[in-house]
Amino acid sequence: MSETLPSPALRRAARLKLLTAILGTALLAGGCSGRLSNFTGSLSQVGGNDRSLTSSTDNIGELGRRYDARPGAKEASLAYAAALRANGQHPQAVAVLERASVVNVGDRDVAAAYGKALADIGRFAEAARVLPQAHTEDRPNWRVLSTLGSVADQSGNHRQAREYYHRALQIAPDEPVVLNNLGLSYMLTKELRLAEETLRKAAGRAPSNARIQGNLALVLRLQGKNSEATAVEIQGVASAPSRTGAAAGKTVAMRAPTSLAPKARKEPEKKVEAAGKSDALRR
Repeated sequence: MSETLPSPALRRAARLKLLTAILGTALLAGGCSGRLSNFTGSLSQVGGNDRSLTSSTDNIGELGRRYDARPGAKEASLAYAAALRANGQHPQAVAVLERASVVNVGDRDVAAAYGKALADIGRFAEAARVLPQAHTEDRPNWRVLSTLGSVADQSGNHRQAREYYHRALQIAPDEPVVLNNLGLSYMLTKELRLAEETLRKAAGRAPSNARIQGNLALVLRLQGKNSEATAVEIQGVASAPSRTGAAAGKTVAMRAPTSLAPKARKEPEKKVEAAGKSDALRR
């Protein structure tokens, strides 16, 4: 007895069901509940932290000692929190930046880093309150707007998210980070054609960004364009710069399930836990 092939409508419905499952998995792949790791746009360039030290988690012990010497100091806090985030120790980074935000009231760099760290652990409502302090209405920052958009998307407010993205694009036209986030916003509401169009534009502007290329491949597969998706994936692997050491570990942590992510280093984690118990201040 021959089997009847599913109709195109049934295949489309199955792909949309798969989309929901994939996006749900992506929330877990970020390493903590509620975080969609495929969103891009680090706020590290907003802050004034020492990138010569935060470029590798190998310096995390030194950064921890600098922080212990001056708890709450802006530069030490930003540098240590950035290294903790790179090492997957997101709650500890929040504790460091929470103290820094109290010591450095009104500092935009600290507010940007703190808001991003809150979003990392799924505290979206708090992130949405903190991030606007990182810029002003008369001098908006596109990175802050893009991050506010990703926070709104992950909170289910897609209309507001797109308002943030469009404002960011007015400041930084065709910025691939913002286009990627806008494309994912369309994916979340299953507007796959718009998502493809937007992600193609982002991928064209950032051909070596593996995450953006991967998001484009995903939306192509969800529309049944498997051969084209494979070509994009191959091109993305060929174009992406090689990753070694801590950078490779960071990529695995963002893409793999929590159980496969690198375990947090014990020494700095104990330091921050102790700081959090004794003198982390609450708003």
